[in-house]
Amino acid sequence: MKNQQKNNAQAQQSTAATYSNVAMLDVKNPIPFEPSGESSVFLFNSREKGYLKCLDSKDNFFQLLLEAKKLSPTNSACVDSKTNFCIGNGMYIKDGKEDSAFDEFRKRVNKKGQSLDKLVRSIFDNHFTAGNNFIEVIRGKVGNKKFMWIVNRSFLDCRLSVPDDDDICQTAFISREFRKKNSWILDRSKSVELPIYYGDKDMQWFKSDAGTEHCIFHIKNEVPGYDYYGMPSNMSSLPQQILEYQQARFNLDLIGNNMILGGILTVEGNLTQEEGRKLGKDIISAHTGEGKRGRIAIATGNNMKGAAFHQFQTQQEGSFLKLDESVSRKIVDSNNWDKSLYGQHADSSGMGNGGFAYLSAVFDTKNKTVIEPTREIIKQDFLNPFFELYDEWMGTNFSDLDLAFRTVSPASFIGEIDVNACLTKDEGREILGKPELEDKTKGQEFISTSKSKKDVSNQ
Repeated sequence: MKNQQKNNAQAQQSTAATYSNVAMLDVKNPIPFEPSGESSVFLFNSREKGYLKCLDSKDNFFQLLLEAKKLSPTNSACVDSKTNFCIGNGMYIKDGKEDSAFDEFRKRVNKKGQSLDKLVRSIFDNHFTAGNNFIEVIRGKVGNKKFMWIVNRSFLDCRLSVPDDDDICQTAFISREFRKKNSWILDRSKSVELPIYYGDKDMQWFKSDAGTEHCIFHIKNEVPGYDYYGMPSNMSSLPQQILEYQQARFNLDLIGNNMILGGILTVEGNLTQEEGRKLGKDIISAHTGEGKRGRIAIATGNNMKGAAFHQFQTQQEGSFLKLDESVSRKIVDSNNWDKSLYGQHADSSGMGNGGFAYLSAVFDTKNKTVIEPTREIIKQDFLNPFFELYDEWMGTNFSDLDLAFRTVSPASFIGEIDVNACLTKDEGREILGKPELEDKTKGQEFISTSKSKKDVSNQ
């Protein structure tokens, strides 16, 4: 019991350290690779660790990506919006067939109680956040009853093994020790090494002490020049993502600093401390607003040479508003997204001036260039091969099902529909609280067949 409590406490502590509010970039190397042609990110130098580090020598790139996403409002909105559109209203069987076995399976795909749609949603989120997914597949038997579970492991806890002679990472390590601040020397007693499934049906699964068998899928957003881990599409705006947070942090510090004064008023005269305090209160009460920022300091003395007011320049040079807009725009562009799709107004110069036609055109473009291609990656790299494994183990035929995602529209089409052409006269009268027409034939006619809307109530 004590060991269990200790393990739970360690797990909670490790989970709490997932990300912090101190996302920082190295001053000398703002991103893990620089446009110098000598970037260490593309060099393989982690053989002594026993695993393949994620990009830089500190092996904290996954943490940096997660922190940047959590602390950048624009990037978080883009990632969440793309994820929501990709999962849509969930998966369904395209040909309209019903499969009770599949419906039962999709309700709960692991011991955490996650549904298939919820798990796939986490896959999309990881894909856009870090460019990597490590999806563990677990199979086993309870008596004569077989089962197969899916768990999407946190990318913070996963690393690839050292590539073999064919430059292929055959296994992946799972351990919460990877969340530690400094680079970790692999301790196999604190990690689990699972074979990566590349389609080989004869692969040797990892067997646990409990008798279950395990393997793992590594799904990545492939980037030319780096053959092991993937990268998110918004990688190019990582400095802007952190800058967006640092702008807010700077303003919070600026507002919270009580030493910022609007000016200082000097008054000649030999005043006592109490008289000076009363004079200061009277002046401040009469000429300044509420709060502590921009207030006036009062100084009195015989050598002040009369009364004078010295105003301080409290505004910083440059336009923070323009900087914020520029940073936000670069983050949206790097995500290959449009701000209108996560609730922001379109630019007035945009096609259709941000109206319904503009939104429809934008969504159609992004659906073809972002949403559908990402769905296809997840289907081809995970869903299709997984269902083949599931069928082989469970004796089902899920791989034969033509699965698709229900697409959701970013806007309602109601405003574009002629209501009078859709409602009958009796339906219109019912909305107005009037009885149906005695002439049933006329009551079933559409309202648009009448000369005016008044005919609906007058007939």
